[in-house]
Amino acid sequence: MAPNDPIDVLNRLLRLLCRSLPVYLASTRPSDPLGPRDLGHRLGVIAADQRALAQRVAEAIAERKGQVEPGHFPLEFTATNDLALGYLVRRAIDYQKRDVEAVGECVEALAGEPSLLPLAEEILGDARGHLETLEEMAGQRA
Repeated sequence: MAPNDPIDVLNRLLRLLCRSLPVYLASTRPSDPLGPRDLGHRLGVIAADQRALAQRVAEAIAERKGQVEPGHFPLEFTATNDLALGYLVRRAIDYQKRDVEAVGECVEALAGEPSLLPLAEEILGDARGHLETLEEMAGQRA
């Protein structure tokens, strides 16, 4: 397949959404007894947003008769299991910055796909908003 094949680009977006650090944390930690409830809640909201967008991306892939490939969480995420949420917010910022860049590349790759571009742009806007939220969370902890 071509590097800008819409199904490939959509699957990249899907992996970014489904396998983010906030989604991992939300699926592995029902709560953090040592951390502020606020952090866990706000990470959960980010994860829920990402899951909802991932569902829409999966639907777009299926509509185009493509194979939905959400991938796996990075193995390095397992090293976060025993870390405090306050620390993990800073780690999430680093990952989110990379994700914003990667989603931007996907938006560029879908520039010639008018039916998909609005979804990709929405994902980019959400990714930027989530980065701001994470940075605010880290600022509150500083």
